This record gives sequence, structure tokens and C-alpha cells, in this order.
Amino acid sequence: MRVAVPDEPLPPLQGHEGTEVYSIPIPDEDVIGSFVQGYLASQKAWLQAVLDSSARYRPMITAALAARGLPRELEFLPAVESGFQARAVSPQGATGLWQLMRNTASPYGLRMDLWLDERRDPARATEASLSKLTENRAYFGDWYLALAAYNCGIGKLAGIRRHSPGDDYWGLRRKGMLPRETAAFVPAFLALSMIFSHPGRYGLVVGWDPPPPEPRTVTLDRCVDLRILSRAAGIPVADLVTANPALNFLVTPPSSYAYALKVPAADADAVEQVLANASMPLLEFRIHVVARGDTLFAMSLRYGVSVEVISEFNPHVDPRFLKIGAQLLIPVLPVRSTQ
Repeated sequence: MRVAVPDEPLPPLQGHEGTEVYSIPIPDEDVIGSFVQGYLASQKAWLQAVLDSSARYRPMITAALAARGLPRELEFLPAVESGFQARAVSPQGATGLWQLMRNTASPYGLRMDLWLDERRDPARATEASLSKLTENRAYFGDWYLALAAYNCGIGKLAGIRRHSPGDDYWGLRRKGMLPRETAAFVPAFLALSMIFSHPGRYGLVVGWDPPPPEPRTVTLDRCVDLRILSRAAGIPVADLVTANPALNFLVTPPSSYAYALKVPAADADAVEQVLANASMPLLEFRIHVVARGDTLFAMSLRYGVSVEVISEFNPHVDPRFLKIGAQLLIPVLPVRSTQ
């Protein structure tokens, strides 16, 4: 299926004049063409911004799809979900590139706690989402229903199909049996797949610069304040925050997490040199003098840090027998890195 676009000369190297071939076939449904025309007519700037944002993540997603033998068009699903924004959060709480809800992400081992929300980790969230899509495809037998279930849930879609067992996604849509969002979701995804598979045909500018090198990882054995690390290593703190979108704070988790800090490749040597100096303090602390009636739980509420963290930095302290006058180190946690 081809959708007519205004007669405009195609930029060099962006014509893609060969036949369009899709792993997930584009059916001859008018609604898909309507979405294409709507995007081009009123959201051209958004399309370009999404295409530009996708350059950071698509090589990783493409490799994950190839490893699983999945259709290449699925690399564009984050376009309709989040616009390729790793920190996107919907009003319903769906989070990350793939807009995963907590109950969807949890079965795939994504960590969501005080320190981390791995729905914002592009690689971890990609693997979880592709697993979910694979399961949906196995359950329903085709990709249109699998994508619909990704949007509204397997249980919801299975219940709808029980009332019309002979219908595929398009039949259910024509009968008005799908939730409004799901009825729009699959055609919108297919429209964006068409546009982003051949962006030059639709007047988008393709960047030819190679993607930045993959960040290097450094496994940490202590909490690290990214602001202090950035000053010591001479790199912008924003670069560390961008490379580690799963962090809830500008501080990495306790040593028990063995957190793999991602560092821009060009700055990795400087960061590793700082981290190698075990005597360098990479976290700010305040001193708490234990008073009568104090408990670690009360301190955690007062200072906004968990009992786990207080114990981490005061291993000599028995929480059952706090000694009046004893001095405890309380780490100062900065604001959440997502804000």
C-alpha cells in the first residue's frame, strides 16, 4: 500500500525509490492512510523530532529484534508510545520508551524501587517489551492483535474476542468493539512505520552522522553522587544523567546493587580514574547524634533516606541497641534525577 504525498523533490540519498517491503504487512485500510496524511499535515515537526530522537536507540532495538527474529517494524513502536523519550511518563503511569505499566514490567524482572525504575532503562525495557510482544503474538496468532493487546492488555482483548471469535483486529475495529485508544493505536503504529521506514519520501531529513559510541559500564561498589563524580572527572553531570535514565536520584544505589554505571565512552577513562581512588569521598554526609528514643526508622523519615541506606553507611551500629551520643553518618540524597 502506498499513500500519496505532495509532489516534492526528494532530497539526495533519501528517495528510497525501491519497492516498499514490510515484515508486518500494511493492509489496505483507509484509516492507515488517514493517519499518514494527518501526521504529515499537522505534525511534521513532531515527526522530525521523533526521527532525530530515535537515532540514539534504534541500533540497540534493531539488534534486539534481529536476535529474536522479530519484525523490523517493531523498532518504531516507541514512536507511537513515547516519541522515543526514555523518561516519558503517561498520566496513567506508563513509563519509558515502551510505556510499560508496573504490572506489565514486573513479570520480566525490571527493578522498580526507591533507587531505580528500569522501565526507563532503554535496553532492559526493550527486552521486556519484546518478550511481551512475542507472548502476545503466540497467544493471538497475528501481529495486529498482538499490538492491540500491548495497548489494552491480553485479558481485555481476549474478552472482546470471545464475543466475536471469528473476527481479526480489523473486523473488531470495524464493528466498534475495541477501546477507542486501541482502535487508533495499531493504525497509528502502521502509519508511523511507513513514514519512518522511508522518511525521505515524506519530506523528513535523515541524519547521516553515525550514532554516538555505546557507553561503557563501570560496576560500582559504593554509592556515588553524580554531581560530585562529574566535578572530579571534569564532565557534565547531564551526560551522566542522560546515560543512566533508570536512576531515581542523582545518586547511584547502595553497593549491594552492584550498579553498572553507564559512562559516555569518551569520558570513561576519567571516570574510572576517579572511582579507583577509594579515599575520595563521592557522597555528602551529615552527622546525626543519637538521642533518647531514636530509631533508624525515625531517622529515615526525618532525613528522607531508607533504613537500608543508613545501615549501609553505619555497619558497626546495631539498630536494636542505639547508643545515646553515638554519631551516625547520614548520606545527603539530592533531588530525583527525573525532575
